Amino acid sequence: MGRERVGRREALALLGGLVLLPAAGGCTAGPGEGRDDAPPDRLRVRTDVEPVRRRLGKLGELSDPHWLGYPLDKSGEGERLTVPAHDQRVRLVGLARLPAGAVAATLDAAEEPFEAAGLPEVPEPLRPFLPSGADWRTSGAYDVRVLAPGPEKTVNDTADGRFFLERERDLVWFDAVFLS
Repeated sequence: MGRERVGRREALALLGGLVLLPAAGGCTAGPGEGRDDAPPDRLRVRTDVEPVRRRLGKLGELSDPHWLGYPLDKSGEGERLTVPAHDQRVRLVGLARLPAGAVAATLDAAEEPFEAAGLPEVPEPLRPFLPSGADWRTSGAYDVRVLAPGPEKTVNDTADGRFFLERERDLVWFDAVFLS
């Protein structure tokens, strides 16, 4: 009986030590978690398709995205937003590939011509993913069409943004702010 208690105490002491070990700095966090040198969430380039497709489905089938998504209404740089603000503005900015020929088809079928334009305000983390010498085209009518609410629109789901298309590589640059 006494031997069993000692074994249980030892096991509890060992478990307690393991629980306290991260607090003592003996355990490293996962990639980008809890490290001082990890980029803040707003600077972490993401490559998952579904969040972009969910918000910008009218662009069509997307692949190879590189994007940032972050709340604009934060009280300080580098802070994590713990409780979502009512009517919080979220910026979704980045680059994605459309199916071969999709950009040419969009540009050629447009009722309102697309104009040549440079990309405004490219966040630093996304610059390495932009092709050099790209011929970006934009249209206010296209922006409205992509951001027009669908049948699933909710009361607080509004957006504003701009889109730029690049014919040669079938790329779309998106920069939109959603109120949700």
